[in-house]
Amino acid sequence: MEGFLGIDIAKQKFDVVLLVDKTKRHKVFDNDDSGFLALAAWLDGSCDRLHACMEATAGFGDDLALFLVARDIVVSMVNPLRVKAFGQSEMVRTKTDKVDAGVIARFCRAQRPAPWVPPSPNLRELRSLVRRCAALKELRVCELQRRAQGTASEAVTASLDRVIQLLDEEIKTVSAAITALIASDAHLSHSHALLVSIPGVGAQSAAVLLAEIPDFRAFSHNKKIAAFAGLNPQEHQSGSSVQGRSRLSKIGNARLRATLYMCALSARRHNPTLKTFADRLTEAGKAPKVVLAAVARKLLVIAYGIMKTGKEFKTA
Repeated sequence: MEGFLGIDIAKQKFDVVLLVDKTKRHKVFDNDDSGFLALAAWLDGSCDRLHACMEATAGFGDDLALFLVARDIVVSMVNPLRVKAFGQSEMVRTKTDKVDAGVIARFCRAQRPAPWVPPSPNLRELRSLVRRCAALKELRVCELQRRAQGTASEAVTASLDRVIQLLDEEIKTVSAAITALIASDAHLSHSHALLVSIPGVGAQSAAVLLAEIPDFRAFSHNKKIAAFAGLNPQEHQSGSSVQGRSRLSKIGNARLRATLYMCALSARRHNPTLKTFADRLTEAGKAPKVVLAAVARKLLVIAYGIMKTGKEFKTA
């Protein structure tokens, strides 16, 4: 007998709905080790096979997912928009944690999403460090903007300078930890070397790509990895009267997409292959933003290709 577990995860707690045959059970647990053990006891003997599903969130569900996988439970982590669309198709009008967990459980039963494969401990550490570094840089930009706006208070100016200096030092420390971690892992080091062989992809950007795409080989086609990053075109057309302009879907990993945009700015100038590609699009009358998005997508496809083949980038 197969069961389907919908998990609505939050920072301090999580709601679960278990569907087994025609029965439905609901429970709330703390999002910590004691809550995980309580969930395991609650699930014990409920079914022969269990498929758990949760939305991919800001890391709140990672520990729980690892806990379940360690107990041979299939876990799927899906894009929240897929679950939202499924709920809308059921015309669900109420939104509570319990209702959301039920929608996720029914989504799991109907769609059978692909199992989540846990990244290695070093990859999880790399992702945490990369995201921490990005958060520190965002804080630094905010403080620099406040500093540029000026203030009549010398004490406030001094405070801003101290915080900016502290952030600079912390960014340097975290960046060094990222470099050391990559160097200590043979697989990460090799993959990182492949990515930085692409003109336009620097050491920090390569680290982000490795952290946000743990397994390039998991994608069967370059269109799928482009969709994962939200760099796939989205058409808007209906009948003969509606002919909207194609746009990027942006339904994907925003961190990855932002990094590829920055890489595209550099590759547009320094990568001969992509410079030729971008110039051709510009001559065809494409807008600068369209060209940049196309270069970012092309850059990702190139990265996908070299990671699949294991061969460094070479200019044609």
